[in-house]
Amino acid sequence: MIKIKKILVVALLAMTSSIAHGQLIAVKTNALMDVAMAPNIGLEVALGNNISVAANGFASWNIYGMKAKTYGFIPEFRYWLYGNTFSKLFVGAGATMAHYDVSVSDYNYYGSTYGIGVNVGYNLWLSKHWSVEFHGGVGGYYYHHARTEMSVPRPELPEYNASGWTVLPYQLGISFVYIIK
Repeated sequence: MIKIKKILVVALLAMTSSIAHGQLIAVKTNALMDVAMAPNIGLEVALGNNISVAANGFASWNIYGMKAKTYGFIPEFRYWLYGNTFSKLFVGAGATMAHYDVSVSDYNYYGSTYGIGVNVGYNLWLSKHWSVEFHGGVGGYYYHHARTEMSVPRPELPEYNASGWTVLPYQLGISFVYIIK
């Protein structure tokens, strides 16, 4: 957890240190993640007319009464196809780092996942400062976790007994965006 927090702080500092006067800055939240009870927030900074970088963080606990804790960080690079950052169509590439402690069916899963993905999206302006963004893509994820039966008490330091690669949706969502500058 400390490692992910450090990565988040360094990424946000790096992004904000490159902000020059007149550049666009956006704060956003993915409504699909909010509905899934994973509160999230993102910061995106325009680095030029059609390039931006984003840092998104999320966390969840006890999702719909199910014992679960997750948190993660998603840095992303975006290229805007119509020459104006935060306008219309974009393609993106990024990474995901997350930790989870979830109980599903008769098992507990405790571990981490790391992945990379690509996505495409469209930003629709609603007003001078507000827009809604539709986005989705696909990514490859490496996971490693300890899987234990719920009837067995989990040890303080569980031994990882499962790992592998999987393909999953990446950055799937409908985000509400507020442009600060």
